[in-house]
Amino acid sequence: MLFCLVSLVRERRRQRMATDPRLESYVASIIRAELDGEKFFVVAGSAAERELLLEAIYLVVSHTYGIPLSSFRELVRANRLGEFLMRRIAWSRGADRARWLLLSSVIPLREEHIARLKGYLHSGDSIVRSSALLALLSLQPSRALQTIVSLNYHLSPFDVVRIITLLRRGVMPIAYEPLLKSANRNVQMVGLAIVRSFGIDIAEKHLHAIISTTDDAALAREVIYTLSSLGRPLGREKVKTRLCGMTQAERRDLCRYLSVEGYSMAALRTLFTEQEIGLNESLIKSYKRDLICPQANF
Repeated sequence: MLFCLVSLVRERRRQRMATDPRLESYVASIIRAELDGEKFFVVAGSAAERELLLEAIYLVVSHTYGIPLSSFRELVRANRLGEFLMRRIAWSRGADRARWLLLSSVIPLREEHIARLKGYLHSGDSIVRSSALLALLSLQPSRALQTIVSLNYHLSPFDVVRIITLLRRGVMPIAYEPLLKSANRNVQMVGLAIVRSFGIDIAEKHLHAIISTTDDAALAREVIYTLSSLGRPLGREKVKTRLCGMTQAERRDLCRYLSVEGYSMAALRTLFTEQEIGLNESLIKSYKRDLICPQANF
């Protein structure tokens, strides 16, 4: 559902880009200003133009690396974009509110505005609270961990993916090691996503530490998938114990995932029954790639 809503918003933005030359003009002007080391500035004459300005800034910032929000400080102040956004967020609902919240993530806002955004972190609408989280992490990257720890719900896979996009844009640089050592589940999930996304194989010892200590079966399962994505052996006793605690469907899905990741038949036989392997045997044999060695540490 969340992916569908985001796709809808992106499609509307694409259509608007194609039909409204002003949006294209703003985007081009912002890019030129950044390349020339200048500050983009224009005074919008209407609410519609303010919205176009916000859309243009969002398009540029969300598709580039390292543009500081401070670049738009004078533009935001002169056009009262912060006040404009706060009104739109308050008056809208659902996907529209989520869209306005996303637009707020790319401009410098005053502290009182940021404080108001925090109220949407615990919205009953998942797409709204996800977008509020993204905005707050963008606006206060130095407080990212505190913000994530303050959440009273589990981050969804969709939330985690969106956080990783901020990391890739250079908005929120965070070291993975403190995240994996944290006692907070959401923080650990972000740490696992960083390890997977950037292929940090030196994190293996921390991953095994989580498997050995956590009481959260879902978290342990995520750790196993993370180890798999790194191509690490899964033959340690603690890992096998976790596998035994999985449901039949979870074991089947994991066996298929390992098959796709390149684990050999011999490696899989140390973890799964012949029946479970048989469901994926043709898939394993169809992959023309180097398979992970089954001997080491199994």
